[in-house]
Amino acid sequence: MLAVFDLDGTLLDGDSTALWLWSRVRRSVPRLLATLLVAPVAVPMVIAPRTRRAGASILLWIATAGLSERKLSESCADFAARFQAKALPLHWRGPGVQILDAHLAGGDEVVVVTAAPTVLAQALIAPLNRPIVVLGTSLKRRAGGWVADVHCRHQRKCQALDEAGHGKRWAYAYTDSLDDLPLLRGADAPMIVGCGKAAKRRLSRARLPKCRAMAW
Repeated sequence: MLAVFDLDGTLLDGDSTALWLWSRVRRSVPRLLATLLVAPVAVPMVIAPRTRRAGASILLWIATAGLSERKLSESCADFAARFQAKALPLHWRGPGVQILDAHLAGGDEVVVVTAAPTVLAQALIAPLNRPIVVLGTSLKRRAGGWVADVHCRHQRKCQALDEAGHGKRWAYAYTDSLDDLPLLRGADAPMIVGCGKAAKRRLSRARLPKCRAMAW
């Protein structure tokens, strides 16, 4: 059976992409000034689903301008190393990783499908040393920086699973976000996770008869 997990807010207790971008921006005065300049426009774009990809690409480009593909990978690897060393305000959610391990121990296949860049998500997950498939947002080079190519969110997560050979249905899905409703609808056992009250509110709004709320 297939168990599908979201990453940020589900297995991690924060937004890995935002933290990675901020860690790059704050070390460079030109990047910081450019980010502050565009933030009033880019941040609302990121919040709105229809413009999220464009808004995220603006911030991503500023943070990665001048990076080659090798340097981009090295930046993600360095961020992952600092995360592993507990030097960042980002942590694994213990109950989430325990559930993931229980699926693996039971012989299930586990896929993490995330809106985070694939290169970043893979760098974060690799040190777990578990047989986990990672599907995320692909990046492309543009004008010397990197922007989102195929943004792996909402319905696109389901398409990514199908294109990777996992079909259109899965046994389990775990996410903290109602942006993943298509992912939840594709699961036999959909789970909305998070702190108790928030998860229950999202469960009520999801209107999925088989969906359960899990506090972790």
